[in-house]
Amino acid sequence: MSAAHSLMHYFENVPDHVRKYKWLVWLTVIAATAFAIAGLGRVRFDMTIEGWFADNDPTIVAMDGFRSRFGSDDHLYIVYKPKDGDVFSHDSLAAVRKLREDLLQRSLDAPDGSPLKRIVKITTLANAPVLKVEEDALVSRNLVGAQVPSSPEELAEVASTALQQRSLPLQYFSKDHKYGGILVETNFGAIPVDFEARTAKPAEASATGAAGAETGVDNLSMSFDGKAVEERVRFKPTDLGDYLGFINEVKLSLNKPEFASRFDYYPVGNPASTEYNMQVLQEMGTLYLAMLVIMVAVLWFLFRSFSGVLWPSLVVILSAVWTIGFASWLGVTFTAFLILTVVMILVIGIADSIHILSGYEYFRNKGLEHKEAVRASFHSSANACFLTAITSMVAMLSVVFTPIVPIQVFGIATAVGIGLAFLFSIYVLPLMLDLWWVPRRAQPVAGLRGKLSAAVGKLVPNVAGFVQKMLKGVFPFVDKYKYAIAGLFTAAIVVCLYGMTQVRVDTDVKAQFPKRAQIRENIDVADANMMGSQTLEIYLDLGQEYALHDPFVQKRIDELQRTIERKYPKYVVRTLSLVDVTKKSYQTLNEDRPEMYAVPDTREALANTLFLFDNSNPDQRRKMVSDDYSESHITVYLRNGGSYEYTQIFKDIQHDIDLATADIKRVYPDTKASVTGLFTLMMQGADYLSWTSLNEFGTAILTVSVILLLIFGSLKAGLVSVVSNAVPVTLTFGLMGLLDVPLDFTTVLIAPIVLGIAVDDTIHFLSHYKHEVSRDGDIRRALIQTIEEAGQAVTFTSLILALGLSVLSFSSSVGNANVGIYGSLAVLVGLVCELLFLPALVLIFGLKFEKRGAAPAVAGDAATEAAH
Repeated sequence: MSAAHSLMHYFENVPDHVRKYKWLVWLTVIAATAFAIAGLGRVRFDMTIEGWFADNDPTIVAMDGFRSRFGSDDHLYIVYKPKDGDVFSHDSLAAVRKLREDLLQRSLDAPDGSPLKRIVKITTLANAPVLKVEEDALVSRNLVGAQVPSSPEELAEVASTALQQRSLPLQYFSKDHKYGGILVETNFGAIPVDFEARTAKPAEASATGAAGAETGVDNLSMSFDGKAVEERVRFKPTDLGDYLGFINEVKLSLNKPEFASRFDYYPVGNPASTEYNMQVLQEMGTLYLAMLVIMVAVLWFLFRSFSGVLWPSLVVILSAVWTIGFASWLGVTFTAFLILTVVMILVIGIADSIHILSGYEYFRNKGLEHKEAVRASFHSSANACFLTAITSMVAMLSVVFTPIVPIQVFGIATAVGIGLAFLFSIYVLPLMLDLWWVPRRAQPVAGLRGKLSAAVGKLVPNVAGFVQKMLKGVFPFVDKYKYAIAGLFTAAIVVCLYGMTQVRVDTDVKAQFPKRAQIRENIDVADANMMGSQTLEIYLDLGQEYALHDPFVQKRIDELQRTIERKYPKYVVRTLSLVDVTKKSYQTLNEDRPEMYAVPDTREALANTLFLFDNSNPDQRRKMVSDDYSESHITVYLRNGGSYEYTQIFKDIQHDIDLATADIKRVYPDTKASVTGLFTLMMQGADYLSWTSLNEFGTAILTVSVILLLIFGSLKAGLVSVVSNAVPVTLTFGLMGLLDVPLDFTTVLIAPIVLGIAVDDTIHFLSHYKHEVSRDGDIRRALIQTIEEAGQAVTFTSLILALGLSVLSFSSSVGNANVGIYGSLAVLVGLVCELLFLPALVLIFGLKFEKRGAAPAVAGDAATEAAH
């Protein structure tokens, strides 16, 4: 007896064996489920972008270094449009000043733990810093004094002074003066993990007057400045709830009548976008619930019984609960990929149970009794379920070799979930069928029950009967047009292979939001009129005290800034660094002469200029350079774009940085400079995640192909199965390429779904065919029998998954909608492929397997033959 027949014989006898220990099985399931449910309360999530990077990744190390010296770069930027059309009007300046004071006062009055305590500093056009010389000393004054000017001449002077400051235009007012900007600096992502241990007590709030009052947390992330702290500081991640609570509190001030009547607002930044992200998450919860409801409804239509709905649903629910619950007890941290894990368990788990239940119904309708039908179904389907589970698990485990921990967790958790779904389908489902199954009745039942059944029968169409009638016509059609079918599918593969070469891996922050979301307009307004909606930080560590007192160093940094602004005008609005402050300070100290807007030529003059600036505005100085002048940064203000563009831009900028710092390293050999910042992490993380997922998907395809070749023990059969699996994959991604639909970190989730269902259908189909054709070598009879038996289960599974996934197409999020559209399309294409293309290939290549010969017959064979 071959290994395949040994497995079939084993699985056929499983129902009888588990019945002997049914109480033990049920007690084990109940106890383990209770334990898993208790573990659900321990589930931990890490939704931060930092979680996708290795702890020693250069970008993460640079970001930690930046935040430990200069605080957070994760701020809220509020673009506002005065309804009087002029940000420099008396009413606009007075209103924006009062708005700032309102936010600051509410922050000072808020209790500890309030989201408003996240505010570090608020800068508006009213309190924007302007350098002046008073009594031979450099001082920093607010652009608008204690009293807001009212005369046109005074207001024009304010506008003229603002225009002369390089750091103010576009940051706090647009070129046409129709838009203004409010920068709300926060400590998001800049609170050390061990902050309480490092500081004796939290910073106390203090006020310094109406015009200059700030929250007392301005120095929160500055507590570790200087070289006294050599070890790397790690920071607490920011939860989506932190952002949401913060923006909701800020909006309470923005929406006050005295401010809302004067301004229209266009906030950008993580706090602003999180509001829409949370809306999408809540919407996804509703859509996933609707998806489950539709799947349940389709199960009812297919099996026309509540037991046919309950048991498949319970199999996947228990599999998911056990996977998540046990992992939580082990301390595993999940990410957004948990949703994909649940979907994969749903796809494979429900497919296994439906194949078995469909076979059971098939044999019951052929006249077999309950136990015989269960044995026959397990004999014909369980082996394929086993092969499907093993193949899918190996494919998922292949991703553990990626360096991204969340993807490793996804691969392992999904493999475990698929394995659990298989175990439930094989060892628990027979007991479920014994417990309750209401089959269709060939004869009408008398009495009230019969009338109710008849009424339900009229309301609920007999989908299974319709499917069987349809399947009976499949083989004659395929037999007649096999070459045309093969040619059509081959042509589609060729075209879609070209389309796959056109696929762009691109994640655009703005494109992730619903098309009508206000945040999209906010981003466009900030990009078109102001400093842009994104920022990039270039972190500089020269490794030597007072290196930034060297004019040579500052001039090289200045050249780097001008290079970046000149080379990337499409993306870069402006750069800002200590060098700009140095040049402006030096010019101010020299009677504001235009030719003095430069870095002083001598170290002594530069040190004196920086000393005077430090005295004039120490808080701003500490935001730009460390106390020992060894570390600094360049802020690059950017317009929004996709990871496809920005990943290359970041590489080019890093190359420019390397060239610019090459000379500096000759004098300061320990110099380090790198691109960092939250936007950098988002773009690199999304691009890295998408490409890594694609690479691992390719590895999974290769792994599955090798396994299929081994499973069927025939090169011809293996190649037929591989070609069949290629159709839904190439069609899905080919269409995305041809239609210019970018593959982002959301739509990349389609890949494992497509592969999972394609492999499942192919293995079940060819396993049934191999079993049938090995009986007598009759290809036509074997195909007819396989299409009628396995084809029914494949159709049921595809209908459930396609209709379920199609619900996601109604999502307001473009990425999630694409998952629904292309995911359901791939499932339906896979169904057509299994029913038409695969049988056509079998006929064309005359695919046969070795006959069983005199191998001992098993009971399942006899039952199956009797049913036929």
